[in-house]
Amino acid sequence: MSGPVRHLRSRRLLAGGSVSLLGCLLLGVPLFDIWDDATNLSWSVLTSLAENALFFVLASALVWGGVWLARSDWGTDRVTVVAKRTVLATLVFAGLIAWAAYLQLQVMGALKPQILAMDGVIIGAVTSFGISIASTRADVYRAAADEERALKESLELLYRIANELEGATTHEEVYGITDHGLDDVFGATPVRVVIDETVVIDADAPDCQPSERVPIGERGYIELWGDDFARHDVTTAELFGTHLDEAIRRIERETRLREERDILEFVNRTLRHDLLGDLSLVEARLRMLDRNVVFEDPAHADHLDVSLDRVDDMHEFIRTMRTYMEALLDADHSLEATPLPPVIDEELEDIREAHPDAVAERSAIPEVAVEADDLLSHVFSNLFRNAVEHNDAETPEVIVDAELAGDVVCVTVADNGPGVPESRRKDIFEKGAHGTESSGSGFGLFLVKDAVENYGGEIRVRDNEPRGTVFELELPVASG
Repeated sequence: MSGPVRHLRSRRLLAGGSVSLLGCLLLGVPLFDIWDDATNLSWSVLTSLAENALFFVLASALVWGGVWLARSDWGTDRVTVVAKRTVLATLVFAGLIAWAAYLQLQVMGALKPQILAMDGVIIGAVTSFGISIASTRADVYRAAADEERALKESLELLYRIANELEGATTHEEVYGITDHGLDDVFGATPVRVVIDETVVIDADAPDCQPSERVPIGERGYIELWGDDFARHDVTTAELFGTHLDEAIRRIERETRLREERDILEFVNRTLRHDLLGDLSLVEARLRMLDRNVVFEDPAHADHLDVSLDRVDDMHEFIRTMRTYMEALLDADHSLEATPLPPVIDEELEDIREAHPDAVAERSAIPEVAVEADDLLSHVFSNLFRNAVEHNDAETPEVIVDAELAGDVVCVTVADNGPGVPESRRKDIFEKGAHGTESSGSGFGLFLVKDAVENYGGEIRVRDNEPRGTVFELELPVASG
């Protein structure tokens, strides 16, 4: 036997032996009383034994308890603590009784057995109260520890269930995970789950009021039946409801996005094939009329010119819409470094060709590339056309300026038109909003704002001096 093991065994034997020895010493009290009754009071042995039988049993139990304690499977530290507390409590109790007896002898010159007995009752009552308090507090701490452990286990289980819910793609899959998860968390507890006024899980729910009802956001609730729910059970159900609500919302969002994506793909195919093809056919027929027909009435020729102009506008609008939707539908769509001056120059040249009576100029543009995509040309095309086509000045002007400010380039597009009232500046970028005297779709400036913000930039509008509008764009400079 090794030294540490021998030491532990010795401690256990010493602890148990001290308790048994204490029991043996206390056995002397009833033995002495029997002897005293027999010699001084002439009591029969049976009568004296009956009087002291209980005390014999208690002292003998202490002797046996010491032996059991030494042989128990408790840890040595616990055995030692029990022995120390037992011996210490006995010594304190005996000391108090001895102190009371000493005071009686010193002050009164005689013992008062009745008073000593009552003092023992008082000491026993206080000792019992202290033991009860200590035991109760230990139970409270143990219950709190059990509650915390149970909550921790529930949270770990909820974490696993939350991961499973995160991977669910349909409502049925979510409800299946929820059914198994609730069974893992609450076992045989009857459970009912109601989503959007529909019972989706009904695990042996009785026809009576539930013990607990936990909300699932604003769409439903979890009902639980049971006699006694701990606080951690309710907390677990609440967290479960939160995860379930988020999973359902996510699936609904993804479903809406898939439906919207399908619609966009349908519209994009329609624009690319049907509408654009029909429009090309109309344009071809109109141009054939323009080449081969001489109208007697000049007004008829004007109608043809207007129709051709509108066809050109529709072509441009369809191309813009196609580019925008392709950017939305492309799952691998990413921004790339796009040189800024060539884009601005190309769109200004298109404006000069389309509107030779207008002034379209720019100052020095920093030779930088910005984070953008194919929509950047449509951004400037839309702003330049708005500046010229919705301009009531005798000579429409659009002036472009730009300067570098750290990691962004600030571009201004100024015109000399009627301007935008301050009350409408927040609305002109909304879908369906029209500019001054505009008969367009109201989509152009919305696309401009959406594209610029997708680049990580900003767009603002302010007054020009002495008249007109200035659009200010901040575009992030491409890194590298």
